[in-house]
Amino acid sequence: MRLNVIPFGTSAGRPTLQRGASALAVVDETGWMLCDCGEGAQLGAMRAGLSLARLDAVLITHLHGDHFNGLPGLLGSLGLDGRSRPLLVAGPRGIGKLLEELGRAGALGLGDMPIELIELEGDGGPLPSIREGSSLSVVARPLSHRTPTFGFRLSQADRPGTLDVTAARARGVSSGPQFGELKAGRSVRLSDGTLVSPEGLIGPVQRGTCVAYTLDTVPCAGAIDLGRNADLLVHEATYEHARAQLAHERGHSSGQEAAEVARTAGARRLLLTHFSPSVDVNEVAAEAQLIHAQAVAAQDNEPLEIVSS
Repeated sequence: MRLNVIPFGTSAGRPTLQRGASALAVVDETGWMLCDCGEGAQLGAMRAGLSLARLDAVLITHLHGDHFNGLPGLLGSLGLDGRSRPLLVAGPRGIGKLLEELGRAGALGLGDMPIELIELEGDGGPLPSIREGSSLSVVARPLSHRTPTFGFRLSQADRPGTLDVTAARARGVSSGPQFGELKAGRSVRLSDGTLVSPEGLIGPVQRGTCVAYTLDTVPCAGAIDLGRNADLLVHEATYEHARAQLAHERGHSSGQEAAEVARTAGARRLLLTHFSPSVDVNEVAAEAQLIHAQAVAAQDNEPLEIVSS
């Protein structure tokens, strides 16, 4: 099982000519979700060939402008497109009032599109599924920043192992419904009374792929919880480690600290993002790789394919 992760914006605080404001898509075979929505996010979706009609949710970590300011424009585009399917929007408490004020001022243009709004507080928790058949579930957990902030864990459900049809036929199974029962892990009884167990006929469970998204934050327990055994941890790396104290004062992490979080959490891969325009990104990545060998620096519009272990 696999997910595609596409960073649309990897800069901290403000966009640059090379890096846009924070936004990242998590894409699977049934749809996609947007983590943060800095200005330019919908342009990133266009460049990636992602249809806004297939967007299931927008997950806002916090209400600083470089993570939020692209949302009104995105919602307006969906309204102009005539979308009527609900869109899930999740963010910290206060996002509802902010959107309400923008709507009252005529700055949204939602048309007939319903917004399923989730305001996060406390310990967060699982988010409701917005679409029947969606393979992605989302859990939110609080992070540690200068303002209420939540990270997200996006996970595919595990799938049953593959049925060895040839072996099942050799044991006398012939009907489609019986194949379905075996694949579901249930025994079937043949017409002659023989009981056929799924044992030995079903391959190992296909583990769902998991991506954790944690920015902005200093190193914290919430980031470790979200990244626990994840196939990919996306973690902010605003500064090189020589400026770790400055990072903490501003509610951020160094790349080395992001790698330490990933190592503690047991995350298989680490994607560094949210770089201050003042840093040498290669230096930040090199420091992280000394701690976690599978650390890489995100680049705008460069997708990563993430496959479950």
